[in-house]
Amino acid sequence: MADGTEVGLGEDRLLGCWWMRIKAEDYLERGNDALGFYGKLKKYLQSQNVDDAEWSYGYLVTAPGFLGYAFNPVSFWYVYDSDHQLTRMIVEVNNIFGERRMYMLDGSNVVNTPAMTDLEMSGLELPVSGKSRFTDIWMKDFHVSPFNSRKGSYVLKASNPFPHASYDNPVIDNTITLISSKDYAKLVARLNSTGEALDPNQLGVVSTMRFVLSWWWVGFMTLPRFGKEAWKLFLKRNLHVWHRPEVLHTGIGRIPTPTEMELYKVFKDYMFLLVHQSQQPFSITLHTAIPTESTQTIATTHQPARNRETRKLEITVLTPAFYSRFVHYAHTSEAFDRECIFTDEKNRTLWVSQPQLLAVLINESRHVEAGSGVVVKRSYFHELRWKLIKKLRCAPALPADAVSTPSNAEATAEDVRSLPYSELDLYVRSFRGRVWAKEYRRIVTKLFLAQRFGLGFAEVIDLLDFAVRALLCCLAVLQMVNWRYRSEQRNVAGWSMRMLLEGTSKECYKNVMETHGDWWWLVGAAASLSAGHMYEISKERIAQLLSFFSKADVQI
Repeated sequence: MADGTEVGLGEDRLLGCWWMRIKAEDYLERGNDALGFYGKLKKYLQSQNVDDAEWSYGYLVTAPGFLGYAFNPVSFWYVYDSDHQLTRMIVEVNNIFGERRMYMLDGSNVVNTPAMTDLEMSGLELPVSGKSRFTDIWMKDFHVSPFNSRKGSYVLKASNPFPHASYDNPVIDNTITLISSKDYAKLVARLNSTGEALDPNQLGVVSTMRFVLSWWWVGFMTLPRFGKEAWKLFLKRNLHVWHRPEVLHTGIGRIPTPTEMELYKVFKDYMFLLVHQSQQPFSITLHTAIPTESTQTIATTHQPARNRETRKLEITVLTPAFYSRFVHYAHTSEAFDRECIFTDEKNRTLWVSQPQLLAVLINESRHVEAGSGVVVKRSYFHELRWKLIKKLRCAPALPADAVSTPSNAEATAEDVRSLPYSELDLYVRSFRGRVWAKEYRRIVTKLFLAQRFGLGFAEVIDLLDFAVRALLCCLAVLQMVNWRYRSEQRNVAGWSMRMLLEGTSKECYKNVMETHGDWWWLVGAAASLSAGHMYEISKERIAQLLSFFSKADVQI
């Protein structure tokens, strides 16, 4: 990466050629690819309290995407100051669940653990000294492997690929050692270059083909090779398997699903209403876990009194799964208690800077629908759909880490309080939240059905929906085939005319009746052909048609 004067406007969002490239959106914080690599690096360092004057440029060592596919368990950022000295490194770790953690190292921690003595004796000690070496040790707080807990620490020993400014033959040689909580070396991983650096843009056609044929399979085989080794460790070594905990507020959750992105919009508007109904002035910084809207500020619009200070609250959604879990709770306070405050750190889907202020906000913002000031009238059919949601509401799935803990399982198995509708339901049912009603009902119904009948997987409901559509299509095809077969066997029209000319009225009457039967088969086939469309209409459009003829003043 060059100096920021050349790429500060985001021109470096894509690097490489068409068949092998890296994208800025895949590194550091999610999204914001318009900033480019340099802009994202600058923003991240600022978030870590690193002044812009303390660094000048950086280099990234990572596995590029080959034909659009890439998976990077770990990437290394080398950060240099204006004197071309390696002052910091960023180790960016990804797991197979799509979660991410960046560790920023400044080399200030002395590597003097007993485990390093064993490492030096293993022959992996780097033969460099002075400014050409970067070493550091830091605590592990991110789940990577199911065979290792989140405890322990990492030790990094890395060579400086550019010991001085005019160095033109970079050498990569990094060694990471996993130190267990009992202070012994549990795993040693090494990344090193084996030849001179190649510039893809300078390769000829023959050299490019040779390179592609030699390395195309490496990236595609990363995950399968992980699975193979994990299977061997589980079966042959019988290693203990650690359930995946939720990421801490220092990490980045997985990419959200379309359902979670829709529920985020409802949740954001709901929090906006809570803040503006509060008598106390609030300012909430919401870290959403949505790449396109990573941070939102929700603040009171009215001016606080002189003796009232604006209360500042920071809320971080650790994983997008929070949004799909939030709709299961009848009370907002219960959702925050069980997803953040009164739960184990491994199971938290939310982090709140000052929980006591959150309790004040919720207690001051009750009766959302009553406070809307507008009564929303609904048709009988719409009320039935809302009552179905109320009937289907159930507790969310147990966190993965809580399955094996009976106490946690009992604490989250039942909703100990009841309410005709949840507080989020009341908001969506109100005049202010009516814009989300249709999509909200569809999503929430699907989530509740999945939890009750699909083992918590919404994909199961999608599969059942597809199966119904496929069955209707098969019935339509069978109807058409059967009708055509009957018509070809009897040649209905010609036979009827011949019987009529011969004067056999009895046979003619019989034939006419059979002809009508065939026509009924045709009608049935047509109905079967349109059954798939009618099935879709029954889910999406019938409510609108009924509400059109209803006498409701406001319909949602």
